[in-house]
Amino acid sequence: MSAYYDLYRTPDPSGENDGDARLHARILPRGTISAGKFRELVAKATGFSPAILDGTLQAVTDELYSWLSEGWIVEVGELGYFSVSLRCDRPVTDRKEIRSPSVRFQHVNLRLGSKFRSRFHTMELERKASPYLSRSSMDEEARREKLLQHLDKYGCITRTDYESVTGLAKHRAVADLNRYLAEGTVRKYGSGKTVVYLKP
Repeated sequence: MSAYYDLYRTPDPSGENDGDARLHARILPRGTISAGKFRELVAKATGFSPAILDGTLQAVTDELYSWLSEGWIVEVGELGYFSVSLRCDRPVTDRKEIRSPSVRFQHVNLRLGSKFRSRFHTMELERKASPYLSRSSMDEEARREKLLQHLDKYGCITRTDYESVTGLAKHRAVADLNRYLAEGTVRKYGSGKTVVYLKP
């Protein structure tokens, strides 16, 4: 199975080349696998009972914390190397300006092991339009016209239809449709996933 990705414009901090901004690829997450679901999947793959996996994972977590909190770097199988990073409460230039109570934990870092990382070189990628990224160059008036044309032709429109005809991302499509509702341009019929928008 492929992983989906889309291309996003890389912001220019100077703001001078926004029109010609370079693109970068980013994975589109399919969702989140919960700890419980992940345990079930590993149990099915290995034959170990969920209780044994829970106990093992808790032991690994406890040992990892114990050694990291004493300043060790810990290698965990093929996964890689765990280490701790710190931060100072305020920027200083002189060592005498800061004391131990002002130095705090910041992050647990993971440097992937080369063997684990190399597995991803063969991952299959497939480009897919992000539901969170608007691709529309239409102004509000043009979008309204597209909406009315669709209603004249088909009688009703769904949110996903509106996204398709305008190129808007979901959150912007919802904002548009809510505005049209408030203005009286459309009326809503149905609820949940069965909502359609009609002429008033």
